[in-house]
Amino acid sequence: MISRSDGRNFHLLLADRPLPYPAERSGNPTRTVSACFWYVYGADQNATRSTVALFAGSFGPKANIFRQIEFIADLLSDELQQRRSLAAFCSIQGNEILELAY
Repeated sequence: MISRSDGRNFHLLLADRPLPYPAERSGNPTRTVSACFWYVYGADQNATRSTVALFAGSFGPKANIFRQIEFIADLLSDELQQRRSLAAFCSIQGNEILELAY
């Protein structure tokens, strides 16, 4: 499990395994991966929200995808502490989080 928390204000965790993006089988394979995170922020611990992060990655026996996801969790945690919410759909470009329209 990949999670981040300050123990008081927020909790962020990987909701499921990473998946290729787009998920449709009819499309050409890409190196884009999606990861969904659940998070809560603030006093209302029952208000769970989610964010889907897209990033360049690859699957396979030697893929380092979970290290990438740990890094993304760190970025999202920093963003959550600064803004108190996350975009519902975003792209990770280096050290930046770019909000995407969906």
